[in-house]
Amino acid sequence: MNAEEVWTFTVEMYGRDGVAPLCLELQERCDLDVNMLLFMFYLGQKGLAPHSISALENAVRDWREQVIVPLRNTRRFLRNADWESAQKLRAKVKSDELSAERIEQELLCDAVETIPAGDPMAPARAYLSPTRFDLSQPECDAALEQLRACMLLSPKAQ
Repeated sequence: MNAEEVWTFTVEMYGRDGVAPLCLELQERCDLDVNMLLFMFYLGQKGLAPHSISALENAVRDWREQVIVPLRNTRRFLRNADWESAQKLRAKVKSDELSAERIEQELLCDAVETIPAGDPMAPARAYLSPTRFDLSQPECDAALEQLRACMLLSPKAQ
């Protein structure tokens, strides 16, 4: 899998109106991995699905928990610091967090084993589900539909 293509897709989708707030709300609410969710959308657009989402979660768990989450927590802590040097550090930490997320996507690309998927929403639907997160099925469905619409993705196979 081409990690550069995946990253380009991720940055483009995340930058579309409404996507970032929805993703961050899910991240805060139920500890959803935004990188993983966007990776699932990417796979679906390619007509693919992961053979095992659990295997992908295992492949990135340590990186996410030991690198990304601490960087995110540090950046958030620095948000309220009112001196200039702390804000300069926050900007650097934010850049490092973004680099760490890109590495997570590389890990996903290296770890993924795919199967064909006729439904471009199937991978994202399989990831954002009540079996993985403390959300009801209607909440998952609504979030996925909002994200799909904001990303301007087709709900049907091309």
